[in-house]
Amino acid sequence: MKEDLIIKINGLSDNISLKIVDKIQNIISSFSYLDLRRFNKIIITSYFDRDIEVLTTQKQSIFKNKYKASNDTYALVLTIPKEDSYELLLVIKNQFVKNLLEDSKNIKYKEAFHILNHELAHIHDNNKKIDSFENIMKNNKYKGVDAITYPIVEKCWSEYIANVISSNSAKDTKYPKLMAQSFIKNLEMTSININTQLMAYKINKKREDLLINSIEQIEQLLKQSCYLLGYLDGLDLSLEELDYESDYALEISYFKDIWEVMRYELNSIRQVYPNGFISLNIYKNLSFYIETFFSQMGIVLINDEEGKLIIKIM
Repeated sequence: MKEDLIIKINGLSDNISLKIVDKIQNIISSFSYLDLRRFNKIIITSYFDRDIEVLTTQKQSIFKNKYKASNDTYALVLTIPKEDSYELLLVIKNQFVKNLLEDSKNIKYKEAFHILNHELAHIHDNNKKIDSFENIMKNNKYKGVDAITYPIVEKCWSEYIANVISSNSAKDTKYPKLMAQSFIKNLEMTSININTQLMAYKINKKREDLLINSIEQIEQLLKQSCYLLGYLDGLDLSLEELDYESDYALEISYFKDIWEVMRYELNSIRQVYPNGFISLNIYKNLSFYIETFFSQMGIVLINDEEGKLIIKIM
């Protein structure tokens, strides 16, 4: 049991709340292999978005790690500055966490258990990154092309390693296959959307929102692919073994090359994790490939002579 853990709950009865606290403490105790230092508070709330906004407005969060399947976000880890270091908070939707009170053979319990495992894996990973990069996190600010690519790399790694670590608890859920199918659907739509938006942006350069949205869609696609890669590498599966139709769609898509290099680079980083996290150069190769993928999608990222970012549309 994690003795210093504070669990705050709103929107549930006292009886249900006591059962949830007991259940969460027991589950956390079963994850003895996870590094849960700096983690001292869980907020279970019916005001999910509002409470996150309040927490991140009071103190700027460094990482926001959330589990999102389909269009729903169920839980989110916040890494927030505290005195000379950081604290890690977990915010969970109260209606979702009630699934932990179901029988352990129930699919709702298994899915809730996996999501809690996934979020605790984020806490584990964030602790490792704080140990390695604490001074950089406090003082570093990315510039030029790196201001686009490095934050994406960090999010990709975060979701990849969280799913690698928590993949065993996903075995009996629909999430790995659901993630594969959702990724392929997004793959098809992203290319169409970006082509349309960039064409419109060329006509009207004042519509910077179109460019920003295109960058965000590429980021989402890359991050989603890393969710999926985390499941595959954690479960030691090929995409074909998980879902043949998704594998075929990927093989004939524009994403095939970046998929293969991302899988190689993410796995290479994992081989030296966490002791090899000496500098941000650990992300350098992946950043380069992501920059190349942006060019493939029609968005060329360039540094000018002063190191400032210039974006050109092909």
